Parts: sequence; C-alpha cells; structure tokens
Amino acid sequence: MTEHEILVGRYIDAWNETDAARRETLAAQVLLENGRYLDPMMNSTGPKGFADMIGAFQSSMPGLSFQRVGGIDATGQTVRFSWRLIDATGRQFASGTDIGDFCVDGRFASITGFIDSALMGRDWSVEKYAAFWAAPDFGKPTDELAADIEGYWPGRDAPLRGVEAYVRPLHELLRRVPDFRLEVADHASRGDTVFIRWIATGTHGDVPLRFEGVDCVRHKHGQVYENHIFCDHPLVLSLNR
Repeated sequence: MTEHEILVGRYIDAWNETDAARRETLAAQVLLENGRYLDPMMNSTGPKGFADMIGAFQSSMPGLSFQRVGGIDATGQTVRFSWRLIDATGRQFASGTDIGDFCVDGRFASITGFIDSALMGRDWSVEKYAAFWAAPDFGKPTDELAADIEGYWPGRDAPLRGVEAYVRPLHELLRRVPDFRLEVADHASRGDTVFIRWIATGTHGDVPLRFEGVDCVRHKHGQVYENHIFCDHPLVLSLNR
C-alpha cells in the first residue's frame, strides 16, 4: 500500500467515524494543524475543525457512509480521488472528487472537494429519478412533484392532473409487477425539459418483462410539473383502462 493510499484511507475513515475522540485522532493524522478543507457546502481549518465539521454532517445525514471509488491519481504534491456517499442498502446519495495537497510528513495541507452528483435536497433530478426507480417506494414522502402536475400517459387523451391522479397508474403498475425496476439508459436536457430513455424489467405473473420507453419531463423550481410518457407495451397501455 502506497503512502497516498494510506492517507486517503484514513481520510475516508475519518468521514465515517462516529466516535468523536477517534474521529479527532484520525483528523490529526490526515490534516496539518493549519490545513484547510473546502467543498461547495462546508469548510474548516485544522484537524479539530475538520473533525467537528464531519460530526455536524453526520448529525444532519445519519446512516450514510463514504466509499472510495476507483484508484488514486498523484502528480507531484497533488492527489486526486473519487468517492460516493451511500446508505446501509448501498443506495447512492452523492458522488464526488477530492483533490489534496500532499505534504512530506504524510498529511494533507489542504483538501478541496467537488460534488459530481447529489440526490440530497428537495429538487428533482435525473439522478433522483434513477435512484427511485432502482428501488421504487411510494411510502416515502417527496417534494419533487408539483401539486398541479400533469401526467400524459399512453392510451389517454387527457392528462392526469394532481399528484394523487398522477401516481395512481404507478401504484397499479407496482401492484401488478412488484419487482418492477427501471434503468435510465440515456437522457438529454434543454432548459426545463429532460428526455429520459429507460429500460424496464420485472415479472408479470410468471412472464419476465423487458421493454423500453421515454419520459419527457418538464420541471421548474425543483419540481416536476409535467411528464409525457411514451411506451407502447400492452401492460403500460392497460394501466389507465
């Protein structure tokens, strides 16, 4: 194991350590006394400040942990590595890349974090869409659907208006296909409009399912206010009959 791998390992361990004393010990092994940490949401100075900042983050996001993703790149004193933030089931909530200034004593003089994607917060995103359909659960509250949302379903001439009407066919879909899962195959956006090509799988009765479709999602202020669903599979067409 290289010195970079040892240091990054301690850094990830510090983020995951819930005991305050052990977290401070790890922080002192990771960051210089005047070392700085900075990302788009948080910042701190010195090991104690770094450890306290992590503790505050853990209090606001309980049950989540960090994992390093991929290898470690090092050029001179600059070290770069990627991570992801997951819950106990392995569902990803965020991912990012951190860049550290490596010192001769084996610690970081500074660390700058960049968030590549995030599922946290109330705003709708393709990442949240994908995470939901990887393990759909309508029992969890959401702020991502506008109260006056309109859903244009295949086989219907008029839209379904309002959250209750919008999710009714989705509840029926999961009733018929309890193991229904949807994978985002591709997506593109322009302004407030996002096109999502998806692949659906599951089992209807004893028959395995696999079919494709497209959602045209329109959103503003973090909420979806319109969705056009394009799919000609008989199961989807039957949901509104």
